[in-house]
Amino acid sequence: MKKKILFNGLGNRGWIGGLYYIKNIMFSCLQNENIMERFSLVLLIDPEHADIFDCFKENVNVDIRVYDGNNKIKLALYEMRLIWFGGVKYCYALELNKIGKLFKKKGIFWIPDFQHRTLPEFFGAEELAHKEKNDLAMTGSDNPMVLSSFDAARDLERFYPGHRCSVEVVHFVSYIEPEVRAITPELEQSVREKFDLKRNYIYIPNQFWQHKNHIVMVEAIECLLKEGRLCDYDFVFTGNLKDYRNPEYIDKLRKIMESDTVCANIKLLGFVERTEQLAIMKNAQFIVQPSLCEGWGTVLEDAKVLDKVVLLSNIPVHQEQQNKKCVLFDPHDPKQLAETIARTAARASLPEHEAEYAGNMEQGIANMYREAREYSRALERVFL
Repeated sequence: MKKKILFNGLGNRGWIGGLYYIKNIMFSCLQNENIMERFSLVLLIDPEHADIFDCFKENVNVDIRVYDGNNKIKLALYEMRLIWFGGVKYCYALELNKIGKLFKKKGIFWIPDFQHRTLPEFFGAEELAHKEKNDLAMTGSDNPMVLSSFDAARDLERFYPGHRCSVEVVHFVSYIEPEVRAITPELEQSVREKFDLKRNYIYIPNQFWQHKNHIVMVEAIECLLKEGRLCDYDFVFTGNLKDYRNPEYIDKLRKIMESDTVCANIKLLGFVERTEQLAIMKNAQFIVQPSLCEGWGTVLEDAKVLDKVVLLSNIPVHQEQQNKKCVLFDPHDPKQLAETIARTAARASLPEHEAEYAGNMEQGIANMYREAREYSRALERVFL
């Protein structure tokens, strides 16, 4: 009888990125014959986010358990029965909360990045202390630790040189095939009408956390428009214009975005549904990802599946993650970014480069499957 790997989505329900990470790792597991010969997958998730995992509903190797309730004692009892009597060998990725500590011997840890160490100025003292306490507990354990990039592995050695955890770097792809195949011409037209996307546009998809570095983007837009360049382009942002850690930063962004110079060319769409977001990305001239810190950026993985050109901050993890359709820039230099945007837009407007900027989605999907199989070999070293 197969043993089971439990993926606990309840531990990430306050952070949507964590749920997509779990989905992507499950997808890689399912592409690996050696893992699937020995294991089946169990997902524990709440009703609000269960739809993220609908793509696995018909897969005989995935058992989706939807848990509806907030009583911590009942949840602990439910997890005890599931793990101790349900054949679970591994819990991925385990949180060391009160419930998680009950199953520590089965736990595989994951730390997305070490942002609180590389950019501590973006955090309050209480949040810094909480993150440090959690990371010390995980790195001080002899459990396996999964990291999403070699850049993160270097940070682990730098910040926790005495760590006891064994480390495996597991890259991931963005499994979005069901969503992108749902993007019909009719949906694309409705998205254009809904968000008034009548002109060519450049897309900046990130949430507005300070480390996502929207400030260099809006300053680059300001440079371009003051010089009368790209006035016929829109610059499209999704995500809520909020950062509870750094409200002053949001005020600074808002001031530039609402200025007479740029306001007519900026579209703030707020939170958009996932398939709509991917339709917006698909039809953008290109994407800009100016982040100062990533573990392994999902935005870039989404863009790879859609085979889009991406302007990418030249931080080490992006240098590791980039493909041939990425153009690197200095994330601290808005003038350099402005020139890179202008140069890329000029190239995109040439008929001979139309196909390059439109993207070949079928090729992107094929690459996604190939890379998922390749990355799953690192998961073999974790589970087998």
